[in-house]
Amino acid sequence: MTVEIELKFVATPAALAALPEALSGLKVQHNETLNLINVYYDTDAGLLRSYRFGLRVRGCNDNHEMTLKSGGKVVNGIVHRPEYNIPLPDSDLNIDLFPPDVWPQGTDISALKSALKPLFTTNFQRQIWLVNYQQSQIEIALDHGSISAGEQTEGIGELELELKQGNAADMLALAQQLATVEGLRLGSQSKAARGYRLLSGAVPDELTEMSVLVPPAKITVEQGLEACLEWALSQWQEYEERWFEGNTKAQKLILRSLTAIRQILTVFGGIIPRKATAPLRERLSELEELLGTKCSADAFCYRPDYLQLKLALMAWMMNKGWRMFVDNKSKDKLSGSFKRFADVTMSRCLSELKESFTKPLTSDGYSDRQVRLEKQIISFYMLAGAYEQSHSLPFIHGWLRLLEPQGDRDALRRAALEQPPFWLNSGQHI
Repeated sequence: MTVEIELKFVATPAALAALPEALSGLKVQHNETLNLINVYYDTDAGLLRSYRFGLRVRGCNDNHEMTLKSGGKVVNGIVHRPEYNIPLPDSDLNIDLFPPDVWPQGTDISALKSALKPLFTTNFQRQIWLVNYQQSQIEIALDHGSISAGEQTEGIGELELELKQGNAADMLALAQQLATVEGLRLGSQSKAARGYRLLSGAVPDELTEMSVLVPPAKITVEQGLEACLEWALSQWQEYEERWFEGNTKAQKLILRSLTAIRQILTVFGGIIPRKATAPLRERLSELEELLGTKCSADAFCYRPDYLQLKLALMAWMMNKGWRMFVDNKSKDKLSGSFKRFADVTMSRCLSELKESFTKPLTSDGYSDRQVRLEKQIISFYMLAGAYEQSHSLPFIHGWLRLLEPQGDRDALRRAALEQPPFWLNSGQHI
C-alpha cells in the first residue's frame, strides 16, 4: 500500500496550453506523455462506492495495472488517499491479487467478484513532469480527455501535483507558483467521483447552507482553530463545485464561507494578534467585494487572485502561520480546552446579539445589524459541536430566521431572544 498525497486543479483549455511554458523554469528530472485508458468497476448496487473505494484497471500501451483507492482524508486542503497498485498481465480485472485485509471486515470476496462489472471509462492524454522543487520530488501531470458513462460524456482538463518524496509544504509552495496561470481552480472531485455522478445522472441534492462543525472530543484551542479552518475550507470547496453545477445560490454561500474564515480569525483574535492574519484579511476583503456583485462561476473562480487566496489559507494552516506571532501567554491559551473556549465565546456572541436586538428596530435598523448577525450565527455553527444538534440547531435556526426574515420581524426577534443558551445545560453534551 502507498499513500497518494496530491493536489488537483480543474484547468481550462487555455490554462492547459499555458502551463508547459510555466513549467519550463523548473528543474525537470523526467518528462513523458502517456495515453491512458481506465475502466472503473463496481456492483450494480454501488457496494464499492458505499465503502468509499474506487477500483479501476488502467491500460497504457501494452501495460496494465489494477488500482484500489480509498476515500482517504483531506488535511489542509490536500488529499491523502491510501491506494493499492497491482500489475496485471492483461486488461482483465482480478481482485484476488489484492491483500485480503484491504476489504472491510465481513466482505464476501467471492460474491463481490461475481457482482463487479465495468461502469464507466476515462480516456485521456497525460503529460508528466517529474521535478525537484525545494526539498521535494513532485510529479506534475496535465490531463486532457474525457469520461464516458453509457451515452454520457464529460471532458477532462486537470492539473495534478503528487508528492513523490519530501513534504507537502513544498508541493503547496509549487502550487502557489503555478497559480499565476489564469484558468485554474482547486478541484475536489476525483475522476471516479465524476464518473459515478455522470453514470447516475442524478440531480444534485438541495444545497445545505451551513453545517455544525463536530470536532473530536477533548481537543485544544489550537486544534479547534485548525478544525474550524478545515470546516470553512471544506464548505467553500463544496459551494464552489455546486456553483459550477448551476446552483446560483452557491455564489452567496461562497461569500458566506469567506465571511466564516474572517469570523474564525476574529473569534481567535484574542489569542492570535492581527498582524498574524493581516495578509489573509486583506485578500479576503478584496474578493468579498468582488463576490458581492453578480458574476459567473467561470469569471470568478478561475481568477488567479481567487486561487491564490485559497492556497495562501491552506499554506497558513499547514505551516501553522500563527505560531511565530504568539507569546508564551497565548501559547498557554492555545493549549487549553477548546470546549471551554467555545462555551465562553458563545456566551459572548449571545451577549452581542442581545445588545443589538433587545429593542424593537426599524427596517433600517435590521439592515444595519445584518452583517453582525450573520457573523454570530456562523460562530454558533462552528462552536456548537460539543452539544446535541437537536438542541443547538433550533437555537441557531431561531437567529437564522431573523437573518432572512419572512413575516413579522419583531416577533422573530422576540422569539430568538427567548431561546435558552443550549451550552449552559450540561445534559446536552454529545
